[in-house]
Amino acid sequence: MDTAQRDELRQMLLNRSMRFGEFVLSSGATSNYYIDVRKTSLHPAGLKMIAQLFCEVLEADNVTAVGGLTLGADPLVAGVMLRSAELGRPIEGFLVRRTTKDHGMRGQVEGNLAGHKRIAILDDVITSGESSLIAAEAAESYKAEVVRVLAVVDREQGASQIFQQRGYPFTPLFSIGELLPAERG
Repeated sequence: MDTAQRDELRQMLLNRSMRFGEFVLSSGATSNYYIDVRKTSLHPAGLKMIAQLFCEVLEADNVTAVGGLTLGADPLVAGVMLRSAELGRPIEGFLVRRTTKDHGMRGQVEGNLAGHKRIAILDDVITSGESSLIAAEAAESYKAEVVRVLAVVDREQGASQIFQQRGYPFTPLFSIGELLPAERG
C-alpha cells in the first residue's frame, strides 16, 4: 500500500468519520467512539483512495466479483468496480440484503454473483463480523468461494478470529488502534 495515500485516507477518516461521545452500536453494545466510514466512502476522494487500496489487496486474489451487505458496502463495491475497470481488470459487483425480499424475485442478492467462483466480501466497519458473514453465506449459496474479507476499519472486537475459524482471509485497511488517540483507546 502506498504510504502517502494510506496516510491521506487515515486523515480523512479521522476528520470526516470519527466521532466521540456515547454511542449504541448495531450489536447493542455501547462505545465511547463511533466511526461512520460512509462519511468518507461517500466523498469522491475518499472512495477513490479506498477503492485503490482495496484493488491493490485484491490483485493477487484473482477475484471476479466483490460484494457485501447493503448499505455499508454499496459505495465500496461501486468504487472497486470502477477502479478495477480503469486498471483493465474489471471486477463485477453484488449487494446482499440482510433478509430476503418479500416481493418480486424474492432475492437476497442483487447484482452479478451467479457464475462467479472467487469473490471478496467488502465492509466499511467490522465489529462482530456479522454483516460480512451474512454476505459470505449468501455468496456461498451461489457456490462462490469467499477468498477474502476486506474492511476499511476493524474495531478489533473479535471478528478476525471468527473469519479465521471460517477460513476467510481478513484484511482491514486500518485497525481502530491506528485511528483512536492513545488516551481514548
